Amino acid sequence: MEMKPVCLNLGECNGLGDLICATPTIKKVSLAYGNPITVISQMPELFKNNPCVDKSYKISSVDIDYFNDNYIMHNSFYNIGKKNERGIEYKHNVMDIRSFHSINLGFMLGKDEMDCFYRPTEENKFTELPFSRYVVIHPVQSWAVRTWAAEKWMELTKQLNDRNIAVISIGRDSHETGFFDTQKPVFNFEIPLGLNLMNKTSISDCWHLINNAICVITMDSGILHLAGTTDTRIIHLGSSIKPEFRAPYRYGSQDWNYQYVRGGCGIECASNMKYALKFWDDINSVQPLIGCLENKKEFECHPTVEQIIEAFGYNIH
Repeated sequence: MEMKPVCLNLGECNGLGDLICATPTIKKVSLAYGNPITVISQMPELFKNNPCVDKSYKISSVDIDYFNDNYIMHNSFYNIGKKNERGIEYKHNVMDIRSFHSINLGFMLGKDEMDCFYRPTEENKFTELPFSRYVVIHPVQSWAVRTWAAEKWMELTKQLNDRNIAVISIGRDSHETGFFDTQKPVFNFEIPLGLNLMNKTSISDCWHLINNAICVITMDSGILHLAGTTDTRIIHLGSSIKPEFRAPYRYGSQDWNYQYVRGGCGIECASNMKYALKFWDDINSVQPLIGCLENKKEFECHPTVEQIIEAFGYNIH
């Protein structure tokens, strides 16, 4: 009897970075079955040019009962912030973002299987910029622990501009739903040397801009993982989440053209299991990411502008 086609349902995953980080799992499932698979998601354009994907559908456009009846169905990201029948909760901030998907399907990924994949569906419309070298930044509000203050982004932009380095800002207003809900508005400010492209770019646009930049500077975000599908240098701003859980793999390494800039506090409390017990008295509970878990007034895990300029190093001269 002919085997049914295979489908991975990512319909409950609504984050750009989380979806990009499903691609190592997609690849492993495709290789296991010996054929490209179908993917259902909130952002089907992410998988259109993936060689391991046969068809990519938006979850709102399909009859899921039909798929359940006619496909071998696999599901991922369906239990974020929820407990299973044994009371175990998959805690996003204490797990590798790529393995979160594979564990849902019952397997782990090796370091040589962690590289993510994305290729744009649109042509590059930024081929005639008025400057030859530029840095991409992603100044967007997110969870408090993953938000670098607007005034720091503006000061960084000024210091780069003062060194004759153009800056392009990218990002879109968004809203994340799940165990907690959070608004993610952009920090919208003028850039004397460069471009403010806030709320003006598609995912393809962002990829092209990052791919041709000398560097991308971002906190833990979808842009971090999108940048991980290019060869562009990444400067990852520190937070209280363990960087190994988020740093992109490229060519099998998390060190390739990547630098994590940690602030003055390095205890990584959001990824430290003792804080689940400290605040929730339950190892199976997710601690909130809305404030410093050491009750400090500021997130000392966030770097200063001066640290980022120093990390930028040779590119500013």
